[in-house]
Amino acid sequence: MEFSKRSTPEEQLHNEVIAFIKKSVYPYPSPARPTLLTFINHPTPQKAIKDSQGEEYYPDIVIINTEIDKVVMIGEVETESTINDKELKQWQKFSELCSVFYIFYPKGNYERISKLCEKIKVTGFFEYEKVSDKYIITRRWPT
Repeated sequence: MEFSKRSTPEEQLHNEVIAFIKKSVYPYPSPARPTLLTFINHPTPQKAIKDSQGEEYYPDIVIINTEIDKVVMIGEVETESTINDKELKQWQKFSELCSVFYIFYPKGNYERISKLCEKIKVTGFFEYEKVSDKYIITRRWPT
């Protein structure tokens, strides 16, 4: 599968947002959710997901229910340059691999990303923006 290439600053932003989401949005395991475990695949792959043919995929964020050894959520973080048709193919695959699939994207790109996703199943969208030294994540629902 072909992916979009990010510039070095965009790649750094991408990795920062993924790390922030793991720490602040999906900090699993936690006392409230001890059977969930969050993996991130950037900058270093940690958890592959296999399709029915055994092909491995590395979504940005993978949450596993360790009690039943099942993927319960996939999250993909996009940047300005990766909201495009090349990534759409990847999103389609991820939406097939797990029934809960979220896309995180830079604030101000909802129209663009929701139009691209009209024909695939996305559980929800999250906008992110950096304010001072802090990331703000806001949930957006598919229309």
